[in-house]
Amino acid sequence: MSSPASDAMITAPHGSWDSPIGLDDVLAAGVAMRELGGDGRNALWLESRPEEGSRMTLLRRAGDTVVELTPAPADVRARVNEYGGGSWAAGDGIVVWVDAAAQQVVGTLEGRGPVALTPADPLMRYAAPAPCAAFGVVLAVREDHTDPQDVVTSLVALPWPGGAPDPGTVLAAGHDFYADPAVRADGVCAWVQWDQPAMPWDGAQLVVARLDDDGGTHLVEERVLVDGAGPDPASGIAVQHPLWAPDGSLLFMSDAHGWWDPWRWTGGPAAPRPVSTEPHDADLPVWQLARRPVAVHDDRLWFARYVDGVAELVDCPLTGGPSRRLGAVADLEQVVTTEQGVLALVRRADAPPAIIDVAAGGAVLRCPSAPPDPALTSVGEVHLVDENRHGRFQCLLWPPRNPRFRGPAGSRPPLIVTVHGGPTGMAVDDYSTATQFWTSRGFAVMAVNYSGSAGFGRAVRERLRGQWGVADVDDCIDAARWAVRAGLADPHRVVITGGSAGGFTVLSALERSDVFAAGVSRYGVADLVALQAGTHKFEARYNDGLLGPWPQARARYEERSPINHLDGLTAPMLLFQGLDDPIVPPDQSQALADALRARGLPVALVTFEGEGHGFRLPATRRRVLECELGFYARLFGFEPADGVAAPPLENPPAPDGRTGAEGLAQ
Repeated sequence: MSSPASDAMITAPHGSWDSPIGLDDVLAAGVAMRELGGDGRNALWLESRPEEGSRMTLLRRAGDTVVELTPAPADVRARVNEYGGGSWAAGDGIVVWVDAAAQQVVGTLEGRGPVALTPADPLMRYAAPAPCAAFGVVLAVREDHTDPQDVVTSLVALPWPGGAPDPGTVLAAGHDFYADPAVRADGVCAWVQWDQPAMPWDGAQLVVARLDDDGGTHLVEERVLVDGAGPDPASGIAVQHPLWAPDGSLLFMSDAHGWWDPWRWTGGPAAPRPVSTEPHDADLPVWQLARRPVAVHDDRLWFARYVDGVAELVDCPLTGGPSRRLGAVADLEQVVTTEQGVLALVRRADAPPAIIDVAAGGAVLRCPSAPPDPALTSVGEVHLVDENRHGRFQCLLWPPRNPRFRGPAGSRPPLIVTVHGGPTGMAVDDYSTATQFWTSRGFAVMAVNYSGSAGFGRAVRERLRGQWGVADVDDCIDAARWAVRAGLADPHRVVITGGSAGGFTVLSALERSDVFAAGVSRYGVADLVALQAGTHKFEARYNDGLLGPWPQARARYEERSPINHLDGLTAPMLLFQGLDDPIVPPDQSQALADALRARGLPVALVTFEGEGHGFRLPATRRRVLECELGFYARLFGFEPADGVAAPPLENPPAPDGRTGAEGLAQ
């Protein structure tokens, strides 16, 4: 990206500003880094290759040298629980990973060529491998799809690289879900398990056991160390992310005190005790497996706390005590101890994600994306909103920023309100080229951490219990009203956009309020009743907590389903849908588009072959941006500098820039 010219500022309508951040720049910035970990000495992580179909490859950093361990065509990606995570592990001389094509576990031993640990069987999925050299096994979570109506999850022992491929010997079974096995060098294991209708952030059990001395294919001395299941999900304790410390103690996260804090168990009959107790979350929900939220170095625990939703890197004594603030970041993905010290994969407010050396003051060790132009960079502003109906919530605002342009005198920018998914997700104030794409063209962008969002303690997560489609929607509407009253947005040009659960909130907000001029939904939920029959195992009972037990609460599912309230929907809608989505099936978006079309309402449905829940392919992501910019340009009557065309919009409204937003002007 080139720097803007230093000539006199140009007055032009918001949205029409010429930006050096083009469509190709957004795509080029799509290099993702995931799953930072280590092999005991060096750091390893996954990095995407957008020019190779966005395949994920495993890299290792030794000293100042970065080596690719899984060259093309390898694609390292697990799919357990559909959201994946835990795609690789290393240690004791081996590296193992999950190949995305067949969900086959592959490994190398002491630098020799890769060999298969499991047969190529697409019905068997694996994740979160944990090697134990002393017993010659690799523990892993296995998901058996032999019967698609009864998917079975278990904890298994896989053969060491070099043995005959084997689907695994079952070590633990009988619970609905297993996650994040961790094994000590002497064969003592820890893992997390839970049962429906609870989600892992509602309540789970932390279990410890020992591999037997006869081949390590059985567990003995099994013990539930923390029973957080509770009589009902609302009364549970969310325990997660076990990790063995160098001194042999077990670390894990627990929200027993209302916040995810690090806890420690020293073994034997002793009860686990909190290492640090402060009123801030130090972890996030288990949407993906094998997150690494803590590391141990120099007898101190290194992690992050979310203070009012902003991550602060901290450390504290391993034996317990107050934490010491090391610095602020937008978010912490993972943290790991290596021979080089403590490294972390972080998201930053003013630059792309990076791997940093925490102990060395945050020095950047790896950032595959080009640094942005500071003059063009809009940095997210953190706001706490008290003017609402369900308690204080946080929103993040990125104002327009382009040193070459300004809006007409007295004008305010259009505002894009973004709704995160989950709904137990979290928006952070990180740098995103996609966000800068909009702010550099004259838009303001606002992300809402509505009731139910993670990162603000259990009480805020629990606000959404039984209130999905109410509290989240009210908060998004209240956030938009707050932004307009604060003079941050044009009251007639506020749009709302979100994907998955965020798409559901978008649809509900459009039906219950006239504050939004338009909505954009990506693979959003329109019919909650249909979702019960069509979604996957991990979220099959999620709605029990968000809405009520199924089918007893069916009336509430029907009442909250946006597709049953289209009479209240008058704003234009742009719908995106992947045709291979196993979580929100494509018929949801199609049924919504058909219903809107039948009512003569403005609608455009854009579908993508080969895409699932979330868009990976560069061509898809480019088309989404083109359509969205063209959609706003048509509705608000400006000419985009990029020259993109609007998507085919059926029943288009007059482009007067005032459709559906009169409520904000009052």
